Amino acid sequence: MKVNIFQSILCVFAALLIAATMGCGKKEEASINGADVVEPGLEEQVTEDQQVAVEEETSQIQEITTDVVVSVDGTVLTKSDLAVRVKNKMNPYRDVIPAGKMKELEKGVRSQLVEDFVVKTILQNEADRKKITASKKDIEMFYEEIKGHLPPDKELTDFLRENGVTRDDIILGIKIKKLVQKETGGKAVPSEKEIKKFYLENEDKFKTDETAHVRHILLTLNPKDDDETKAMKKEKIEKLRKQIMDGADFAEVAAQNSECPSKENGGDLGEIKRDQTVKPFEDAAFSQEINVVGPVVTTEFGYHIIEVLGRTPSFTVPLAEVKDSIALHLEQQKEAEIFMKLLEDLRKKTEIIYYKN
Repeated sequence: MKVNIFQSILCVFAALLIAATMGCGKKEEASINGADVVEPGLEEQVTEDQQVAVEEETSQIQEITTDVVVSVDGTVLTKSDLAVRVKNKMNPYRDVIPAGKMKELEKGVRSQLVEDFVVKTILQNEADRKKITASKKDIEMFYEEIKGHLPPDKELTDFLRENGVTRDDIILGIKIKKLVQKETGGKAVPSEKEIKKFYLENEDKFKTDETAHVRHILLTLNPKDDDETKAMKKEKIEKLRKQIMDGADFAEVAAQNSECPSKENGGDLGEIKRDQTVKPFEDAAFSQEINVVGPVVTTEFGYHIIEVLGRTPSFTVPLAEVKDSIALHLEQQKEAEIFMKLLEDLRKKTEIIYYKN
């Protein structure tokens, strides 16, 4: 149960979008082409003399909001801004998605970005209301945490750009984390009893697969090979096997003759699991005696000489070794539940107006 720290911190944004589509809250839908934006019942509360003024105000609102897609407590997303966001989001797909599918994809991206705006605005407003901030130190710690999980050849700026994560996203993510922690009041930390219960109920998740450490020599078969060519290759592989049986070094024979990239490592494939290779190869890997060169095995790839260097049986990882990861998992699970409830409550209190454009 390894935890991807970067994803665990930013996965909240995925949760936002899911939650955003689950409930409407205090939401109205306005149409620029005819529907009133005035609150229901407002006409009944004004005099005839005031009605003209109200109608003029409504007209002004309609004129002002012709470029608005959605309004969240007065904060608006405009059509022009959304168009830029959609374009930026779509750019990476333009050369890989068939032209006929682009319109459908763009529609989905547009809806996603609108809800993304709604949820981020709701949470930003709540963070501001509670005076929650992300300090310079918070941001630096976050960056350092990401760096610690990146490959040596990957730059942080490249990683963030490739994943579409901005500094504003990071700041909001930190604020959301603090919001949730404020809501939990430290109650998200699981008890020893909860950790043990999860372990016992999910014991199969902590079982390792049986593995076999194997090395091999491969002479490939080509679909165009005729019977004579196949026979020649079979004769050659048998001769190579005999050389090894007579005392030749397996790794050297592999390096000089194998047609598998593993020849660079003396034919060593490392540890393999069941269902990771083709069936004839797997059968040999998990049935041959250890440190014994088996008979030539034929697969769809060609002829193999296989030697099993060792096997590790399946076993259940002790609770002590996975306790910390289980605790983190349960804590994040509780925080996610609290977050969803928080967002649901905030949506109910928020005026969200979607405009038909």
